Amino acid sequence: MIKNGIKASYAGYKQWLKISILSFVILSEGVLASQLQKDMQMLTSKAHAGRKAGGSEGPNVSAQYIHQRFEQLEYQPFYQSFEFKTGFFSTAKGHNVIATLPCTVAPCEANIVITAHYDHLGGQPSSYYAGANDNASGTSTLLLLAQSLKQVNRRHSVTFVATDAEENGLYGAKHFVSELDSNERTTLNINLDMLVPNKRNRLYVLHSKKTELAVEVLKKQPTESLRVKIVNSRYKMQRLMDNPRIDWHKASDHYAFAKENIPYLYFGIGEDKNHHTKRDTLESLDFSRFQLVVKFINNFMVELLDTPLEATN
Repeated sequence: MIKNGIKASYAGYKQWLKISILSFVILSEGVLASQLQKDMQMLTSKAHAGRKAGGSEGPNVSAQYIHQRFEQLEYQPFYQSFEFKTGFFSTAKGHNVIATLPCTVAPCEANIVITAHYDHLGGQPSSYYAGANDNASGTSTLLLLAQSLKQVNRRHSVTFVATDAEENGLYGAKHFVSELDSNERTTLNINLDMLVPNKRNRLYVLHSKKTELAVEVLKKQPTESLRVKIVNSRYKMQRLMDNPRIDWHKASDHYAFAKENIPYLYFGIGEDKNHHTKRDTLESLDFSRFQLVVKFINNFMVELLDTPLEATN
């Protein structure tokens, strides 16, 4: 009886510890939400003028802002520069911004890469494409995760990648994947692209094969009033969207990982009537719905980092 009692107590303690860690993250929601809003306001401001890739040789103001935010969070970020095509005979420079978070336990399991593209369509300060949903929302969430995940137990290392030149052809993600060290295992890509739901309050999670354990963790997360649709094929996404023209498997940076047989989970709202228009502004978004999405993804990531996952390459 005493032995069983000790086992029960220990199991209870482990559960309490997990809940306490999660609660710590949730308790700081007010602080995190305030920073989330500040990042959104900055990335959609006139100073960033639509975050167009390739406008300068060096990192643009948006890349510099993301780099600075990682530094404020006590990371050691770096730029990963690359060249991409802008026409038949012309090229431009793009700049990914990367930061890494090590494991807290040994042995460290395979790395998880979280991506969000920060580039958009550009413009002039007087008239520009703000790209609030596409993809200031994903970039701001990436930065929030970089802040919150520092607090939790991590079996996996995490690489945060704010990619450039996604709108031009996923060039930043393709370059990042091409530079992966073959000696370092990458078990999963989490891609964040357009995260603020419309009135249907629906979030889609498209996942590839070999993501069973991650999907199990995902299904356990409380959704509150958020309607989460977990989808296992591009064809099901097309049916749900009632639009066969978009191949969601290839629609964002996760495709660069899929081509190298790295499994992915892609978080997004699907179609948005303001997509690639100047109506995609901060004012057009429902911040309370956005917070529900961010909370859901954050809670998922907290548990995922403490879950053993099988490396695929």
